[in-house]
Amino acid sequence: MVIDDIRAAIAADSALRALIPDTQAIAAALSVGRTRPNGREIGNGTVLETVGLVSGNRLLDVIDTEPSYRHVKPLLEQGRLVASSPVVVAALQSMVPLVLSQAEANALIALGRDPDPVAEIDVRRALWNDDGSLAL
Repeated sequence: MVIDDIRAAIAADSALRALIPDTQAIAAALSVGRTRPNGREIGNGTVLETVGLVSGNRLLDVIDTEPSYRHVKPLLEQGRLVASSPVVVAALQSMVPLVLSQAEANALIALGRDPDPVAEIDVRRALWNDDGSLAL
């Protein structure tokens, strides 16, 4: 998050404002649920390990038989399907609940994301002016 985003988040949330001047606590609160794409590539084995044999095989069967997924099969077989791709995420979400549960889709989507915590130093920079006065 950039300084202006941090300031806006703190200004908009009374719970965050109540944490001032604890920059570590604010950074921790802002970091909850923040992720960024990691570009991880997955294959058939990863799918089966992540969601189990029953759901994994059901997903792979759909990919194998559904014409709209014909381009996905070779990528999965080669372990080159980018889990963080918006197209992959949308495809997995579209398979809930007929092929995957929401938890299974979330587990596969999570493979393509890494934590993206807000740095405490960034919160400190957002919270305080250069002269030591409170910026908010």
